[in-house]
Amino acid sequence: MPNRSLDTILFDYDKHKHLDWERRFKIISGVARGLQYLHEDSQLKIVHQDLKASNILLDFDYNLKISDFGLAKIFGGYQSEDVTSRIAGTYGYMSPEYAMHGQYSTKSDAVSFGVLVLEIVTGRRNNGSYNSEQYVYLVNLVWEHWTRGSVIELIDPSLSDHPSPGDQVLKCIQIGLLCVEKRPEDRPTMSSVNVMLSSHNVRLPSVSMPAFCDGLGGHGDNSKVTSANGMTITKLEPR
Repeated sequence: MPNRSLDTILFDYDKHKHLDWERRFKIISGVARGLQYLHEDSQLKIVHQDLKASNILLDFDYNLKISDFGLAKIFGGYQSEDVTSRIAGTYGYMSPEYAMHGQYSTKSDAVSFGVLVLEIVTGRRNNGSYNSEQYVYLVNLVWEHWTRGSVIELIDPSLSDHPSPGDQVLKCIQIGLLCVEKRPEDRPTMSSVNVMLSSHNVRLPSVSMPAFCDGLGGHGDNSKVTSANGMTITKLEPR
């Protein structure tokens, strides 16, 4: 793909300036539509399980393709969730129930999508140190600013050089936070996300504290393996 991956542009000091809000919103909407197809519209229900910026490929016009289905799970019939003893994925994008207990569903991809949305809006990686020497996840930082009413401070500064509809940006942040809710049943489906993104009249649900903010998705005593460079990790452990 001419523009390689979203990861190589979004987090590059010079290249990320080419991602104006129109292109970023196009990418967010495109990923949401792609996930809706995998979860609801394809013949087989597919959970990607490793959605992240490096797996979003971009062509010359920034049209996207979701790539790398090596960890994907396929559900048959009316199945909607399952449990595995083989935990595989990228730390920081995994849902807490999957990282801790091996439970996965389409709502697992919702968490990865929510993290990705927050990265696209802020231009920051999910794992990093922001404004202090303490290691803080982006989701935690966004939640902290959301509760203080100062979340606009986290929007990628490069967007100030382009027209960026403020309400649309804030809506995307709220959708991102909804997708990383602690309980899977509280996260929206991707079809609901697409309705939220495309409609100007839909009232979004209120946001609760993300799972990552209460220790379920952070560094605890769960013997998780971290990946500082964003590479996929795999950990085997007995049930």
